[in-house]
Amino acid sequence: MGTTEPRAWLVRGSKNYAFDSWMLENGYTAVDFSEVGDLSVATDLPAMRALLSPTMPDKNEKAVGNYAAQLNAFANRMSVGDIVVLPLKNVGRLAFGVVTGPYRYLTGTGVLNHVRPVDWKRPDVARSAINQDLLYSLGAFSTVVQISRNDAAYRLGRVLQGAETDPGARAGVPLVSSKTDHDVVDTDEAIASDGQDIIRYSRDRILTLIKEKFAGHALQDLVAEILRAEGMTCKVPPKGADGGIDIIAGSGVLGISAPTIIVQVKSQTSRVGSEVLDQLGGVVGQHQADHGLLVAMGGLTGPAQAKVDAQRLRVAAWDAEEVIDRLLKHYDVMPEAIKAIIPLRRSWVIDESTTR
Repeated sequence: MGTTEPRAWLVRGSKNYAFDSWMLENGYTAVDFSEVGDLSVATDLPAMRALLSPTMPDKNEKAVGNYAAQLNAFANRMSVGDIVVLPLKNVGRLAFGVVTGPYRYLTGTGVLNHVRPVDWKRPDVARSAINQDLLYSLGAFSTVVQISRNDAAYRLGRVLQGAETDPGARAGVPLVSSKTDHDVVDTDEAIASDGQDIIRYSRDRILTLIKEKFAGHALQDLVAEILRAEGMTCKVPPKGADGGIDIIAGSGVLGISAPTIIVQVKSQTSRVGSEVLDQLGGVVGQHQADHGLLVAMGGLTGPAQAKVDAQRLRVAAWDAEEVIDRLLKHYDVMPEAIKAIIPLRRSWVIDESTTR
């Protein structure tokens, strides 16, 4: 691989998730260090440390050095043409963009002051499209991380360019993170020192297990169990003879009392188009059901989501995040066979996203 290949960066933006939309709408990637002034006066790591240190009197030298390295990477190391990934925590998706300009300092309130211009080419990538090893890196708590492991820049670049799924590393590329003098690269050691979003990591591990253990038709069995936990009576037609129906759900002992629901389940990690919704609507009408439910692990295309929004009292859609939410909500009453495949246990953890 040549040295001119774009690098890939995780930039988490702000703990205030409202700024996610602000960044996407205004074409910026940004970091929320309002206590620090214009970073352009610090052109290297020692200068950045000197600029940052007085603003963090309660932090030890190692912590100040870590934050300084992240701000130095954002202001000085990140290059035009590099790839930026922004985790959109409130929707559980990823935004992919390309850096288009140098660091800028924005004055005023209601903005993030430290920004880089970005062309957000794909603001709605499902996390299920990314393989587990890179999801681990994208769960780092650091504000700025260079994602370098396992041919990451190539793989994330392909997704940026429109690939529906992570292609994995190219043949011959070492599946390790290279050693570096910079400490904002996603080595296991660096991530461990600055923390991992345990909740996000756990959800990504659950997502990976669902992708592996409930691939294809098996996913409809998991969805049926979730609907049963929601109080529905479900019938799962024989595989291959569904006529566009993966699950029939209804109320009452017989499962034919209102509301009745026709469910289609799509396990692929690529997004589902509006033609699938049209098919579901036709089946719902044919069987005189009350509602249609589309479970699409890879999410919906823009036109498909618009159709769901326009028919919100008739049709609903679950993506991977919704499936995980409902699985966790009802996990205690899931069948033992499901628990054996996805073994979970409750644990209280510190919410590191509220600390710095």
